[in-house]
Amino acid sequence: MKLLKPAIAALFTVSMLGSGTAHAQFGGLGKAIKKEAKQSKRDAEREAVNDAENAIDNAIRGKTGKRAQIGKGGSSGGGSTTLGTPSANLTSQTQCAGIALSNVTVGNLGSYTFQQGFSKEKRTGFINRKPGKVSGSCIAPSLQPQEILYFEVDEKKYKAMDKGNDFVWQCVKSDDPGAGTVDYWTWHSDQYLGDSHMKLHCGNDQGVSDCATGSNSSRASAYTADRKNRGKYGISFLARLNEHSRAKTEKLYCQYYNKRTGKSLVAFEYLSAPAR
Repeated sequence: MKLLKPAIAALFTVSMLGSGTAHAQFGGLGKAIKKEAKQSKRDAEREAVNDAENAIDNAIRGKTGKRAQIGKGGSSGGGSTTLGTPSANLTSQTQCAGIALSNVTVGNLGSYTFQQGFSKEKRTGFINRKPGKVSGSCIAPSLQPQEILYFEVDEKKYKAMDKGNDFVWQCVKSDDPGAGTVDYWTWHSDQYLGDSHMKLHCGNDQGVSDCATGSNSSRASAYTADRKNRGKYGISFLARLNEHSRAKTEKLYCQYYNKRTGKSLVAFEYLSAPAR
């Protein structure tokens, strides 16, 4: 028995060293797995919010899935609801910040299908994309209800303008801007879309070739890396529905206003519709 004790001690030492080596080898992997799990949880929470928004969106769609053409027959609230270029009396009240807007795109958040061989799957992303033009350096295209405006700006210039909660979304009634800002909704973020929504899965039915494969998290990381390599920051705005009980269809003129400088990064008009 005395002869066995040194051997057992040596075996115990080797076991402990092996355990330490394994921890060193796989500790980093464990952290990576935890990081991926957290990102997946954030993606799942964002998807839940998006599903709720889409449920509301479906209320104003026809059976064919096409957006109802609200406002073509005239206003339900006493003013014109035909969208076009905002009037000069609105745009003249916006002082552009002078930061160029690029990759200006209008679309919707919804389901798309991608195919790999015989396999077909669905994901949620930025679909029905169409390029938009900017006038007067910061006046973006007008939006129908539930449409999304996406654009990019120079990240360093944008961050330099924001010293901390300097930017705020402001909207007024196009027919009565002097009445002040409306309180139809509260939204402080500059990003409605996630990067996974922008980087669709390859093989998608949207004809978007700038794509990636893999999970929502991996595609989001690919888009983030691409955007940062270009020195850009992505901003997105949803033309929200009015959830007030006395809501009506009307045009709103909105701007992303910097309270410190008195200038706006972007401005546009959109058609506000009741959430019912």
